[in-house]
Amino acid sequence: MTIIFDSLTGQTKRFATSLGFDAVHIKLYEGEPKDKLFLVTRSINFGQIPETTKDFLDTYKEHVVGVAVSGNKNWGENYGKAGDKIEAQYKIPLILKFEGSGFKSDKEAVKNWLLRQQEGKKE
Repeated sequence: MTIIFDSLTGQTKRFATSLGFDAVHIKLYEGEPKDKLFLVTRSINFGQIPETTKDFLDTYKEHVVGVAVSGNKNWGENYGKAGDKIEAQYKIPLILKFEGSGFKSDKEAVKNWLLRQQEGKKE
């Protein structure tokens, strides 16, 4: 499993690198995936998907097994909305919305989900 993260301020990078898998910035990832990919991204402009994330998904969506999205709960119904849009548009399961760099429980939940995916167990 490789974690791909789209980070502007470092929050999604901190989340992604805490999961215990190889983590690569979205702009540095290239080539044919040899492994499953998990995307950690963010919402921008009150719930939009960043262009860098769209570009990545347009190329690699078949290899992405899930997504976690950083957001701000002050945005109300737009909190982590990019995750909802990715799930709807790209048919990739939204595993978690998290605030900031995520809480320990957020990281544990995603890490456990990833380990189950590696073992071939489905939710």
